[in-house]
Amino acid sequence: MSVKKEGAHKKWAALKEKLGPQETDQSEANLENAEPELCIRLLQMPSVVNYSGLKKRLENSDDTWMVQFLELCGLDLLLEALDRLSGRGVARISDALLQLTCINCVRAVMNSHKGIEYIVSNEGYVRKLFQALDTTNVMVKKQVFELLAALCIYSSDGHALALDALDHYKSVKNQQYRFSVIMNELSNTDNVPYMVTLLSAINAIILGKEELRTRTQIRNEFIGLQLLDILDKLR
Repeated sequence: MSVKKEGAHKKWAALKEKLGPQETDQSEANLENAEPELCIRLLQMPSVVNYSGLKKRLENSDDTWMVQFLELCGLDLLLEALDRLSGRGVARISDALLQLTCINCVRAVMNSHKGIEYIVSNEGYVRKLFQALDTTNVMVKKQVFELLAALCIYSSDGHALALDALDHYKSVKNQQYRFSVIMNELSNTDNVPYMVTLLSAINAIILGKEELRTRTQIRNEFIGLQLLDILDKLR
């Protein structure tokens, strides 16, 4: 997979500012100086305390530490846990909080240059991330779409992986159109911050392609799914 390297570091810096650090949970494991191996072991014991501590460690890690964490399948473990948690629904507040702290760790990985490069260079991770949409937890879905937008902006390969994940989700859910999941969420929510995130994702998907003709085609797909009607209602 070829990645356009020109301006990648500047894009990453802009994305890091856009994604920003998330608020830290007050109850967290002290992993300030923990080696990647210890963090991997803790991932096998999912808890809000462990995820919150790991998130802080990920945010403060250097490139060498992050690479080791990724090579030890840290991201795989996070996405597998997120998939299991999404399958539970959010009948219990504890499950909803566990789900949210887990995706915060995924976000922390993507907020590092090595992390987002690793995701873009390994097909399949974005598809796994999209499985987290199988939840009623709006805060989790909001973060998934924020990360989708970040990938679209980051590089042409990131954009391609985001579209691939949307196509895959469409097939798995037997939906007719690849953007149905976004438009359905936009139509059915009255959560203003979530609406803003969804509209930002749509914008990133359209503008993430350099060719004007392709941008127009994507925009027309959204228009065909009643985007303009929804925008009129939001005004």
